[in-house]
Amino acid sequence: MISSRGGFREAAAIVTAAALLFSGLKAAPLAAAAAVSPVDISHDPLKCVNTDYAPKVDAAVAPGKDLDKGYVYFKAAGTEDFYYAVMKGAPENLEGVLPRPMPETRAIDYKIRATDVRELAREVGEFTPPVVPGNACKVRGAPAGVPVGKEGAGLTIGLTREGQNPVPPGFNRRDIAFVILFGGATVTLAAALKPGGTSSAASGGSAGSGSAGAAAGGAAKSGTGMSTGLAVGLGAVAVAGGAIAIANNNKSSKAASTVTPTATATATRTFTPTPTSTAVPARFIDAAITWSGTGNIDVEIRNPSNQVVGTNLPAGCESTASRTEHVLLQGVLPAGTYRVMLTASNCGSATAPASIATAVTVQSESGPKCNNAFVSVPVGTTVQGCQFTLP
Repeated sequence: MISSRGGFREAAAIVTAAALLFSGLKAAPLAAAAAVSPVDISHDPLKCVNTDYAPKVDAAVAPGKDLDKGYVYFKAAGTEDFYYAVMKGAPENLEGVLPRPMPETRAIDYKIRATDVRELAREVGEFTPPVVPGNACKVRGAPAGVPVGKEGAGLTIGLTREGQNPVPPGFNRRDIAFVILFGGATVTLAAALKPGGTSSAASGGSAGSGSAGAAAGGAAKSGTGMSTGLAVGLGAVAVAGGAIAIANNNKSSKAASTVTPTATATATRTFTPTPTSTAVPARFIDAAITWSGTGNIDVEIRNPSNQVVGTNLPAGCESTASRTEHVLLQGVLPAGTYRVMLTASNCGSATAPASIATAVTVQSESGPKCNNAFVSVPVGTTVQGCQFTLP
């Protein structure tokens, strides 16, 4: 078990940091010595990873009430740029899932970063587990990692610098469904791969630190190619928190590990839809659910066949402040009725409410489907928060 306390605190206190800011903003100057979060990160390092299973990184952060967000930063050993995955779950049981490494990748490098409610950060790592072909890497007799279907793992990964390749070298691109650009906006992998698709957003609006949403404002050109209606939804999908924009190379990672830059703005992007090879239009759905307090809301989109679909960008028990969880759904979607389902749970607080008041907004490439519907969800139950129809 590795803990972040001890030498990390003393060493980090004397590091001179250069600020790298999320949401595509200009770097803001910081003090010469950056404070380090007092939270503790406990983690059992991975002994190895498989090529057939998506690596899963577990960690616990204490005290849980201080945690804002958890991240896993990763790259193939021997490469320079880090990428990141947002960790899900309660502070005592955070999990982050990475794309599968390719067979030619000899090892991966990863580290865990936690930001707290005071916008300070702490980091543990780097760890370098070897890559084992197939499923030979075992944990307690079972293959290590998360099973992946034929369509890939459907993950969302984040970039740590402008112009970065949206596909991490040495990892399976089939596992990546969405990319959080250096500017903060979340787009499909196909959009990110287009020329100019990884450009960061310009400033114009205000971003809330530590939440999963950011206020949209202004207008900026982009090469990602989606409609203005979709940009309104994507403005709220930007994952906030200074931990997103840390240094991504070996020369600067030590300094960046102690710094959480201060976010100031995020801009709305202007996009045009990506054409498809069929006459059926490509769709993009963003279901955004916002709440606050000591409880938690889990969100699902169910398609006309009552199957759970989409990619989740979670929020949870990491804070009692206002926070937003998203589910993104894109592609050629079947016609019919879709439902947004909300499940309320207790975060373990003695003062947890009997029900949680939520605001539900669903945006699509053609405009809003459910706009600021307010739903009260009793703790321990699942209710329908919104219903909409695709022609």
